Amino acid sequence: MSKKNKDIEVKVEETTRSIKGTEYTVNQLLIGKKMIGEVLTMGPKEHEAFLGEEDLGAYKSVDLAVEAVLMQHNLHD
Repeated sequence: MSKKNKDIEVKVEETTRSIKGTEYTVNQLLIGKKMIGEVLTMGPKEHEAFLGEEDLGAYKSVDLAVEAVLMQHNLHD
């Protein structure tokens, strides 16, 4: 018997966060009401991805950072 893949809706909510006096754009990735990760925009081509407290590294685009969070979440879930 094989498992069927089911679609899971991931919402991305944009917010801002003040870190050491500087405002940054933060994209929060949510499945239902549970936040699975965040992407912090540091500059035009510098985006940090986080899975909980784990820093997944820097990426050149928001899309690549979001993809990294989703891949790591799927590995740990």
